[in-house]
Amino acid sequence: MAVYRNDQVDFSFAAEIGAGGYLAPMEADDEGTEADLDTTTDGIALPGDRVIGATATTNIAVGNYVMIGTNGTNSCEIRKVVAFNDSTTPKTLTLNAPLGYYHEDNEELQEIGYSAGSIATLTLDANTMDHMRFTPGVWESIEVPDPTMEIEGRYFLGIGAKRNFYTAYKGQQSFSGTLSNFELLNGYPLRFPIGTVATTGTASGGSSTLSAATFAGQYEIDVASASTMAVGEYIQIGTGTLAEVRKINAASSTNFFLDYPLLFDHDNGVAVAEVIAPYIHTITEAVELPGITWQVKNRDSSETATNDWIRRYFGGKIGQATITAEEGGTLRMSWESAPFMDMNHNQYDDTVQTAPVNKFDASNLGVTVEYPTSEPYYFSQGEIKLFDVTFARITNFTININNNLEPRYFIRNDGSERTPSAIYEGRREYSMTATVVLPDSISSTDTTRTLFKELLAEGDYTAGFTGFDIDLEFTRGTDDTLTITIPDDGTSGTGGNNQGAFLRSANTSVSTENPVSTEVDILFRNLKIVVKDSEPVYP
Repeated sequence: MAVYRNDQVDFSFAAEIGAGGYLAPMEADDEGTEADLDTTTDGIALPGDRVIGATATTNIAVGNYVMIGTNGTNSCEIRKVVAFNDSTTPKTLTLNAPLGYYHEDNEELQEIGYSAGSIATLTLDANTMDHMRFTPGVWESIEVPDPTMEIEGRYFLGIGAKRNFYTAYKGQQSFSGTLSNFELLNGYPLRFPIGTVATTGTASGGSSTLSAATFAGQYEIDVASASTMAVGEYIQIGTGTLAEVRKINAASSTNFFLDYPLLFDHDNGVAVAEVIAPYIHTITEAVELPGITWQVKNRDSSETATNDWIRRYFGGKIGQATITAEEGGTLRMSWESAPFMDMNHNQYDDTVQTAPVNKFDASNLGVTVEYPTSEPYYFSQGEIKLFDVTFARITNFTININNNLEPRYFIRNDGSERTPSAIYEGRREYSMTATVVLPDSISSTDTTRTLFKELLAEGDYTAGFTGFDIDLEFTRGTDDTLTITIPDDGTSGTGGNNQGAFLRSANTSVSTENPVSTEVDILFRNLKIVVKDSEPVYP
């Protein structure tokens, strides 16, 4: 008898350009008994939009599926209609999940056939790559964010109750997951609890400019000249904090189809350059965290694909995270808290269900997860500097990040279920702990900077109450480094938004361990992460 095993699970993720807008490019055969709507979008639709304009709403009904985008284009996606309004200008459709891509005015909007619990024939466009293909590293367990239902018994007065509740009512649904203690193989997962990533490559010859403005969520661009750029090569679009690298997956003259949607808007005339490794990925803070989609696919022990259960959790944000390492080990990370807005799955309704619990949305074609082949970052490859002093005898460290996320449930009459309307960031909190073995003994009159003296100084130096700098770097090889800089500009200063790190405790306890070690606790206000590697595209 086939069973579901934990060693038969694929876990993958993708970034979201708009909150809740999972990236699942799809086309569909529009044949079917319910395929009545054949119209166009009325107005542009942005990633994250759940309400879109429609030129017509002929014969549309709640529960029908629609395809947004022209069949054969990369941004085609499928959603379920949960509400519509044909008395407004423009007419509108409300979708079960936000859009993942940018859609122009007058794109195709078509109902697709849906009957007997299945969707009409689906295909993945030849120019399109799976966007749920990324894995965060080597992981062993995951607490999936399946919904937690708030169901409350109500105690009405009446004879016969016998102190038991009279009836139960449904309350809000919440979704929260955890992916703990996975080994970092690259910098993919680092940006999600922090902010944005900008990627630059090494110039390799060809260059051009955009001949039309592009928007986040697109992966089709027009360039002024493509004479030196070819399919299979990588190009850098933009510079500075808006730089990103993409592979040319297909081309038609000066029109390129990219392998992953753009994360930023780019103006007409922005530089486009052919690049090769090494690539530099700069991760910096943002007020609003990037959205993330998780997908879990479990195949049974008989490896029967038709028995797969697939669950996609969208609209997520990483609330709490840790980056940690210890002697003899590797650099690891945990996504400790990840609330989500909702989920889709491929489980059909059964014959006794009366509620519309089937969320299957036609986007769950088999995803081929890309497993990195790089080595992990070993603890022995690391170097840590505190207040510009290299500490060679650190046995472990942990960086804690807390975004204090809060899911909110706003009033809305859009046919959706009792799921979060949005997830908002609270105050950001950073801290760091480490175990430091004391260095070789020195004279008590020596002026060398030590942890104890830094603790007493409280970060107050001749320049004022500035705190100190922390530099942490792992080097795997030539042009292969991961660097964490605290504060983000590398220089502690005085006053608001300028200070660095502060020692809150550095207890030198007397124990059975030798040589003597100190447990340090550090508060700091911001950081920046720079990864140099051979990975061109960061999600």
